[in-house]
Amino acid sequence: MQNGTGDNFHVVDLPVKAPAPAADEATQKKGPPSWGEAWVEFTQNTTIHGLRFIWMEQAFLFRKFLWLILVCACAVVMGVQIVDRIIYYQKNPVTVNVNVNFNKSLVFPSLTICNQNSFRATMATELGRYRLLEAMYTGKGDLNSSTLNYFNASDVTLDDLALSTAHSKYDLIVACEWQNEKCGPENFTQVLTDHGVCFTFNDKEKPLFVASTGSEYGLKLTLNVEQYEYMPGPHDAAGVKMLLHDRKEFPGVAELGLSIPTGTHAYVGIQVVSIHNLPEPHGDCGSLWSPFYKDYSADNCQLACLTDYMDQACGCRHPHMPSRNGTPPICTLEQYYGCYSKEIGRLKAKVRSDCACPIPCRFLIFDPALSFATTSVFATDRLIAAASHSNDLETKYLRALEVTHRMEGTKFNSFVEKEEEARTRLEELSLLMLKVVREAILSAEDTVVRLYNDTKRAWERKNYLYRWQEYHINKNFIRARDAMSERTFEFLCAGFQEYATLTESNIWSLVDPEVVDNPDVTQALYTLVMKSLAAKMDLADRAYANYTQLYDAYYNGTPVFRYMFESEPRDMNIYITPKPLLRNSLLHSDYATKYSSRLVQDIVEFKQALGRFAELATTAYLNKTLDKHDMYLADVEFMYRGRRYLHSKSTFFYESIEYPLRVMQGRIAGFDHLWRSYETAVQATADDVASLKQSLANLEDTILRRLNLSMGLAQKYVQDGNVTKLDVARELTSQNIYEGISDLKVFFQSLSMTEFSRNASEVAREIREDYDNYRKMFDFRYLVGNADSKFLKSLEDLMNEMERYIELSVIEIDFIRENILQLDVFYREKSYEQITQQEAYDIFALFCDIGGSMGLFVGASVMSIGELLDLFLHQSVYRITHKARN
Repeated sequence: MQNGTGDNFHVVDLPVKAPAPAADEATQKKGPPSWGEAWVEFTQNTTIHGLRFIWMEQAFLFRKFLWLILVCACAVVMGVQIVDRIIYYQKNPVTVNVNVNFNKSLVFPSLTICNQNSFRATMATELGRYRLLEAMYTGKGDLNSSTLNYFNASDVTLDDLALSTAHSKYDLIVACEWQNEKCGPENFTQVLTDHGVCFTFNDKEKPLFVASTGSEYGLKLTLNVEQYEYMPGPHDAAGVKMLLHDRKEFPGVAELGLSIPTGTHAYVGIQVVSIHNLPEPHGDCGSLWSPFYKDYSADNCQLACLTDYMDQACGCRHPHMPSRNGTPPICTLEQYYGCYSKEIGRLKAKVRSDCACPIPCRFLIFDPALSFATTSVFATDRLIAAASHSNDLETKYLRALEVTHRMEGTKFNSFVEKEEEARTRLEELSLLMLKVVREAILSAEDTVVRLYNDTKRAWERKNYLYRWQEYHINKNFIRARDAMSERTFEFLCAGFQEYATLTESNIWSLVDPEVVDNPDVTQALYTLVMKSLAAKMDLADRAYANYTQLYDAYYNGTPVFRYMFESEPRDMNIYITPKPLLRNSLLHSDYATKYSSRLVQDIVEFKQALGRFAELATTAYLNKTLDKHDMYLADVEFMYRGRRYLHSKSTFFYESIEYPLRVMQGRIAGFDHLWRSYETAVQATADDVASLKQSLANLEDTILRRLNLSMGLAQKYVQDGNVTKLDVARELTSQNIYEGISDLKVFFQSLSMTEFSRNASEVAREIREDYDNYRKMFDFRYLVGNADSKFLKSLEDLMNEMERYIELSVIEIDFIRENILQLDVFYREKSYEQITQQEAYDIFALFCDIGGSMGLFVGASVMSIGELLDLFLHQSVYRITHKARN
């Protein structure tokens, strides 16, 4: 080391290694070096950094201490790092690589489809197993031996029961297309799964491949799930269940399948994933051999394990479980309910806990992505045509409807209840119509004739009396008025204006000078005037007397004349006189009251006006003078009294004298109108009764007979079963039945004779006591009651059910929605994911990490490890060999 300033250096002496020969000589003289000497020599020459500074001679102690701390710290860190890597290595870590690979073609998975309903009603009924299956899947508990013996099914095996009543692939698969080429049921293999009888596509040894993506390069199916064949079973859904799986795997449809409903178009896009796992110690994949399968999978392994356990517990297996040469056998129903159903839960738990079924080291996963579309209305006709051309669909559909509607308790009991009620109501109504109502109609027919004859006799007598009264009033009262008018009333004021002018002129002549000078002329003129006035006053007196006689006749009801009506005695006139009417004619109105009393006053006042003329004539004759004003007043008064008399007379005659005749004429006209109305009503009633009689006969021959035949047909359907429900439905909904029911309703509406249902106050007093009886007699609804409405209601309920059945029997859009579905299965992409497990840390990586830690922290390497080994081996061997020589 140099230390100084400028160009002057001071050299510090450092220990220098002795020449090798000198060392050898010293060694030879002293013998083998000690371990300490060997270690010091090693530290001065090793490739491990830092050690030589710790054992460097003549170095400061503090410097050695610092290097010791540094070397120890690096050694500790290196040791921790190396231990951590060794622990990590012992964990056998794994890395997962995900690669997206593109192939020209991809293997198509196996597709297993299962009908959600396991059994066909028609086959189950034909084989006599419908009630057995119904008891199995609708009962509250497991079937016991007595029940199985009742159905003679103790020895029936599960596979026999499933296969014999399962849906057929020829009916399920309506249309099939694989990569634009036709396929069919023959391309599907029947398989028994945990879901029941299913059908698998692409399960043969030669797999199918897809070269393009999209539904055009996949599998297209049109399926008919035959929901009209559904019956009680292990599943309640409608549609199909599908599963995409590897051909080597068992199709666990019940647990892994996807449900597709009816009335939809389902699109299933597939993405395939390839899995490569590592075996132990880095992974847990593996495979186990079993005689139950050729290709290993975890599901196959667990199912084989479950089969062994079930064989040990019950000595049988479920149909979907594997077997070897038929062992173990499939369970019978007695074994199923006696052991299998009780043990299956426990054994599945035992499989999960005791059976070690590793996942395979290589397998494929087919990941589906579902999307749905509702079947369009435009596709309905095409689907119906496709379904109809498939194995005589309509015949099978109608047969299935017949079977399900007979075998399903709810539907059948509903029909039986409606049929029994309608038949009972029909019998009750027929009895009422053909016996009670018919007898009532015949009785009513006789009653109408009798009532008409009795009423006609009463009307004729009443009409005769009315005409007699009219004649009596006209001849013996009004005719008397006419006679009095001809004698007094008409002449009293006849020409009273001319009479007043003439009388006034004659009176003025009495004071005319030319006349006054001639006494004879004056005397003669005066005598003429007074005689004329006296004659008028005498006429007034006689008019007064006639009025009094006429008024008394009306007031007291005493006829003035004694005319005889036809051959009736005159003495009987007094009894026919309508006295209240005659008296009322004088008082029935204000005019009648006023003028019947004023006329007599007008006669008196008119006579008084004549007296005034007489007084003026006498004054003029005696005094030869005449007051002009007095003459004017007398003339005015006379004219006024004359006009008033005429007005009172005409009013009295019209309002009082002629009033009874008008009333009687009105009564006669009203009575005649009433009779004509009565005749019309009676004729209408007679026509209605006759119409009812004829209608009843027609109904008996038509609708009642047709209904009895229809109900008999329905009863045969219920009791014998040799008549189809469709025949009953078509009969009960035929046009003849509808028209007959309409006629029946009209008939019942016509049973009440409204002409005899008027208010009783409008009917004559003499029949009022029997009115209610007559009304009940002609209102036949009292006899029928509500029997018709009850029958029509029960019949309408039955017919409505039959109409629904007929609508159900037609293959239309509802049929498509409930039974048909479309399924497209295809690859979404031509790529597939490959997930591979790899060793994340091998022995080489461990050595690299150890070497890196040694080089990083202490500057060592693999060669340094060799140096250490060489030190200890060399020293040990050298000492052993030299010790042996000595």
